Amino acid sequence: MKIAFTSCFSAQTFKEQPVWTQVGASGATHLVLLGDSAYYDADGSSMGAVKAMGANDFAIHAFGRLRDQLNQKEFAKLVRKTDLQIHPIWDDHDFLWNGACGAQIEGQPSYRHLLDPTRAAFQEYRKALDSNDPKTFPKAGDPWASGVPEPGYRPLMLSNVGDADGPVMLHLTDGRSYKTKGGEDAVLGKKQMSKLKKAIEDSDEKTVHLIASGLTFEARHGETWMDCAAEHAAILKLAEKRRILILSGDVHENRFAVPWPAGAWSLFEATSSGAALRTAVTVGALQCNWGLVDITKDQVQIELSQLNMDTRRRVIDRKKWKML
Repeated sequence: MKIAFTSCFSAQTFKEQPVWTQVGASGATHLVLLGDSAYYDADGSSMGAVKAMGANDFAIHAFGRLRDQLNQKEFAKLVRKTDLQIHPIWDDHDFLWNGACGAQIEGQPSYRHLLDPTRAAFQEYRKALDSNDPKTFPKAGDPWASGVPEPGYRPLMLSNVGDADGPVMLHLTDGRSYKTKGGEDAVLGKKQMSKLKKAIEDSDEKTVHLIASGLTFEARHGETWMDCAAEHAAILKLAEKRRILILSGDVHENRFAVPWPAGAWSLFEATSSGAALRTAVTVGALQCNWGLVDITKDQVQIELSQLNMDTRRRVIDRKKWKML
């Protein structure tokens, strides 16, 4: 089983996106988009501009940005592949703006009205990807639905019973709707963490768990799960008895990490960010970053691909859950 993953791309500035052609040629049957499928607050917009919008103006803006991405030629061709399932989560820039935290915004009357349209836009984006048809996304001027719930937590069993490669479970998380300011009190929040923990704890011990996260689990700077000590510790605790690989985005680079190397089993993290942008969105080195997880009954191989760089590989022994 091959699962591709990446994050952070913008159709506004980057009209050519060769990364999707590479993903399409990889043999992946799943693609996990780890947030920032659009930049509502950049590329001709700004945080201040978004904050000043009314609900309908923001809906027009958000739907327009996602529509542009769905119509981007390489991406649209990839979406139409019926043998590929695409699983998106959101992060700050395709939620509202840089560093936006849902729990904080819920309590701010000045911005709370933006939650309805952003949820509606993301739901339609997810539906278009699920249908393998970009044309199902609402057209400009179409009405948008109010009262759409936040994306929340979504577990998916990627394997079928009896698959030779063994059970594989994908956990799509929502790291924006319940995140508190600075992340100290919550990244996922109590209810979402409870659902995630239960799904992992109730699984067969042989299951490989892929946790999709917009934020990196561990990093020296920026937003990270380390900001919330309780939730960070909870994932480390789960990793003592279950095989967990975190797939993360956000940071506009590729990297590997082993946040918990000392236990009987390790906890692994693979980050891929910068599918189609520059290091600082529109400034810096051009990025074409993506990752591929190849899962067999014996091994989990992770490849990270980057423009003008050799592909980097790591291999995990599936039984021992240690790096080879």
